[in-house]
Amino acid sequence: MLHMLTRSRRFSPHLVLAGFMALTLLSGCAEEEDKSLAFAPACPVTQIPPEAADYYLYDGKTPSFTNLVTRASILTLRGDCIAAGPKELTTRIALRFGITKGAALRDSTITLPWFIVVLHGDKIVNKHIFKHTFTVPANLANFTTDTKVVTVSLPIAPKNIASDYQFQVGFQLNKQQLEYNKNHKTGSDFRSY
Repeated sequence: MLHMLTRSRRFSPHLVLAGFMALTLLSGCAEEEDKSLAFAPACPVTQIPPEAADYYLYDGKTPSFTNLVTRASILTLRGDCIAAGPKELTTRIALRFGITKGAALRDSTITLPWFIVVLHGDKIVNKHIFKHTFTVPANLANFTTDTKVVTVSLPIAPKNIASDYQFQVGFQLNKQQLEYNKNHKTGSDFRSY
């Protein structure tokens, strides 16, 4: 009786192939949908120590209003984290600085050194130092400038839970600048977003 089936009642090889391809495509869509609904990995906790949040540059003389070349403050820190592999987390960070021109400013460009310290628990495991150079607008006494986005990779699995890695971000200060900030700290302009 099997030989009596008409062609319309049997499955055509083309129909079987088309059905198989459709199922394959749909299973791929489900996999992509699962990835699109996944949460981004948790970023390390990031702190800005108050004594490293401001940068005062004087012309080499005593710290005074007339000898101030520039004052910079960290206003905002933006960043995110992405998985860079099964055991690597990449963090992208950018800062916005608020700049005040001082009476002793003579150059049209300023370079601000800043850092990211990587802590594992309470131990420093790495330090990255960056330099942000920008042109000073001639007609503004106060302005903002944004750093380029920098990346820091960590050897940890990208997960949705916090790790025991932390970042500290601030200006790279010399000994005199650090002492000045400790003795004259009035509060940071930094806001977290």
